[in-house]
Amino acid sequence: MAFLRSWLALLPLLTMVFAADATPAGAGPSVQEIVTKARAALTSDPAKLASIKSQYIEFTASEVGGRPSTLITLTLVSPAYRLLRSYDNDRHSESIICAGRLDGWMTRKPDALSRRELKVIPFEEFKKLQDMARDDLAFFAVPEPKFGQATFLGTSEVAGHPTLMVQYAYRSGFSVTRHFDAQTFALVASDQRTPDGKIQRQQVVSMAATDGVQLPTKEAVFIDGKQTGEVTYRKVTFNADNDPKVFDFPTF
Repeated sequence: MAFLRSWLALLPLLTMVFAADATPAGAGPSVQEIVTKARAALTSDPAKLASIKSQYIEFTASEVGGRPSTLITLTLVSPAYRLLRSYDNDRHSESIICAGRLDGWMTRKPDALSRRELKVIPFEEFKKLQDMARDDLAFFAVPEPKFGQATFLGTSEVAGHPTLMVQYAYRSGFSVTRHFDAQTFALVASDQRTPDGKIQRQQVVSMAATDGVQLPTKEAVFIDGKQTGEVTYRKVTFNADNDPKVFDFPTF
């Protein structure tokens, strides 16, 4: 789950990570075993996860030790709709990035006095945004083969936690590696590669239950091992009514 960076790196945003001290892939438990236990760590009723067809997430992003400066909302609707809206309180800038029914688009308003800009997202990036939506709505489930695959990469350690690494790699090029606690199977961290090739890690600081599902309430953001920011989740809603028109290409 999924924001302090450029739109492609946010969100989550997007590729594989490598660990020098990882054990060889193929050793240890199977991907399906890890995924099953990770989903069970989310809720006492894993079958409930299949009933969640949409999510609305509201969170704030800030630099380390700074006050929250960016308010972000993320709307996800099955099968693969995704709308990320961000507002910077300091600059009074606003942006929207959307994967709609037929295409992807983004709008940007650099400041309160500027006119809103509208651009079409390249098809390749549109497909990545769709896979990001599928991934978030899957709650760690292995992707369907037509969309991608999950691979056990071995073990690692994150902030003193022995973890099991699973890479979710989609055909669009979107990829995320998740670190699950080796004993509890709770999510410890997620790694992605930024557009400039750096490793971005979102490390779970705290979690709480939302409608019976354990979700992060705060994450620390690291770039190549250095903490650069924090994300605080303020509100998560499942299966809310969503007007499908919000995903349509806008007209001003």
